Amino acid sequence: MILLGDAPYYARFGFSPEKVGDVALPGPFERERLLGLELSEGALDGACGMVAATGALLLKRKARAKVLRAVPQAA
Repeated sequence: MILLGDAPYYARFGFSPEKVGDVALPGPFERERLLGLELSEGALDGACGMVAATGALLLKRKARAKVLRAVPQAA
């Protein structure tokens, strides 16, 4: 799990900058605010590159909207 936040606050939940040193975000950001937390050991080993949205959440919303439109409305 990767987030951009206040390091002292999120440290209490186990987030730290150590595993995300080679990870980048689009646009400007403060490097010390980029934090990671492994939900399973080794999950962030070798993590590198630019973080990018996949659009998966958007696709789920569009699919749900189609289903809602397909359901007939009560008169």
